[in-house]
Amino acid sequence: MNRREQQKANTRAKIKTAARKAFHEFGIEATTTREISRLSNVAVGTFFVHYADKLELVKEIYFDDMDEALSSSVGQLAPTSSPAEYLIQIAKILFPFYSDYIESTRHIVADSINHGGFHTQQMQSISQGVSKRFADAGIDTKTAQLFAENMMANYWLVFMECLPKNEFSNGSVIERLEGLNLPFKISFENALQAKR
Repeated sequence: MNRREQQKANTRAKIKTAARKAFHEFGIEATTTREISRLSNVAVGTFFVHYADKLELVKEIYFDDMDEALSSSVGQLAPTSSPAEYLIQIAKILFPFYSDYIESTRHIVADSINHGGFHTQQMQSISQGVSKRFADAGIDTKTAQLFAENMMANYWLVFMECLPKNEFSNGSVIERLEGLNLPFKISFENALQAKR
């Protein structure tokens, strides 16, 4: 990395650090780009050189923190071949994250309704993990992908039910997701039995 690239990375880091603090202290709505610029000791114009708008910055912080939450937790999870258990493990990581970042979650979901892309990369990776577990049990690729898509749809259904009142920490949320995905759990177990 040359000096100019390093300076650019340092400026972005200063802006993110100041924004993270301001969002936590004042909330996203109450924090202006002017305030973030002041707190990070950069000109307002400099802010807009690095970020198109405040939402882009919110997204970057959010997804960086989400990736960190997933990375730090995944190594602590017991390996599982069950697609249903795998999805529950992910939900137990991400649902508390959504709750802790509820204001960001709501802003990003609202934006994604208009423009698409609510953590698409992470969800594709999770969906592939679910599909792979079905395929490993002997279920054909097309059916495994269909099962994974349906399980992810159930995940999003529970997510959308929790979002309005920030009920991600409610203990029954995981039970709801388990219940919705019970047919897929049974299909997986049947495939394992047939494979033996």
